Amino acid sequence: MMGITIIGSSSVMVSVSGALCKAASFDKNVLLLGETGTGKDLAARKIHELSPRRAFPFIPINCSNLSDGLFESELFGHAKGAFTGAVREKSGLLDVAENGTVFLDEIGELPLHLQAKILRLLDKKESRRIGATQTRTIRVRFIFATNRNLHANVLEGTFRKDLYYRINVVRIQIPALRERKEDIPPLVNHFIEQENLRSGSHKALTQEALEKLSSYDFPGNVRELENVIERSFVFSEGDLVTARDIRLDPEPIMDTPEVIQAHIKSTLEQCRWNKTKTARRLGKSRRQLYRILEKYELTDNFRKVVL
Repeated sequence: MMGITIIGSSSVMVSVSGALCKAASFDKNVLLLGETGTGKDLAARKIHELSPRRAFPFIPINCSNLSDGLFESELFGHAKGAFTGAVREKSGLLDVAENGTVFLDEIGELPLHLQAKILRLLDKKESRRIGATQTRTIRVRFIFATNRNLHANVLEGTFRKDLYYRINVVRIQIPALRERKEDIPPLVNHFIEQENLRSGSHKALTQEALEKLSSYDFPGNVRELENVIERSFVFSEGDLVTARDIRLDPEPIMDTPEVIQAHIKSTLEQCRWNKTKTARRLGKSRRQLYRILEKYELTDNFRKVVL
C-alpha cells in the first residue's frame, strides 16, 4: 500500500509538512483549519500514517452529512431495541477504530447538543451505545477539521467554548492554493499522471496551459485544480493539453447576501418548500440547510414546508 504524499515544496508547505510530522509523534488532539478543498482530509491521513497508530484503522466521519440521530448511532453504536428498527446490536465507529484514529471532519457543523457529547467523550474517554446501560473505555486518537472560524463561532454562541479549547491542542492551518502558487506545477504533474493512468492516455500540458493555471487563484483550491485537469482531458485532442483546453470559471461566484438569499428562496419554491429536496438540490445536509435558512432569515417561510 502506497503512503500518503503531501505535494508541495513551497516554504509554507514545508512548514505544514513539518507540523504534521510533529503532530503524529504526540498522541494529542489535532485541529486542522483551512478552506474547502485545501486537503485537510489528506493531512489527517498523513498524521495517522506517521503515528504509532498507523497499523490500526483510520475512520473519517463527516459531521455535516449525518442527521442528529444517525450521527450518534454511527459513532457510538446502539443496543438491540434502542429505537424503532434497531433489531440487533450495532457496533459504532468508535469500536471499529479501536487503537486507531477517528477523523471528525466539519466539526463546526455539529449542533450544540452533539458538541456536548463529543466533549464528554474526550473528557471521560468512554462511550455508551444508544439504549445501553454500560459504558466502554475508548482507545482512539482524534483529529478534527473545519473550514469555519471556530473562535468567532464561540463568540456567537454556536460552538462550545469548552469543546473549542479541548480540540484546539495542536492546531495546523492548511494554506489556500493561492498562497502557494509555486506548488501548482508539481500538483498539475501529479494530477496529469493520475488521469493518464485512469484513462490509459499519455497526455501532457503545454507551457501556455501551465502558465494559465499558475495565474489563476483557484477559489476551490486543490480540489478545483484536480477537477480542472480532469475536465481538460475531456476537451483536449491528441496528447497535448493546450491553454484552450483549460476551462476555468470565468468569474468568481458572487456570494453577496442578497444573491444567496434569492437563490435559496427560489430553490425552496421550486421544491415546493420540501426541506429534503431543497437540501439535496443545494448540495447541503439538512442541518446545514436549517442554519442557512436561519442566517438569511427564511425560517418563517420555511415553516410553510410541504411534506
